[in-house]
Amino acid sequence: MDIAYREDTDIEDRTIDSHVKRIRKKFKKIDPDFSAIETRYGSGYRWNVG
Repeated sequence: MDIAYREDTDIEDRTIDSHVKRIRKKFKKIDPDFSAIETRYGSGYRWNVG
């Protein structure tokens, strides 16, 4: 998160998680079997196609 946001931006630890949740929801509207965004516990997320 330090890389993604400027120093003067006040964010919570769950900000990125909230964004990913909304993105997943939008993909699932188009494809109910969507699962390309993989949660990597302890390190973040990864795009996993295949």
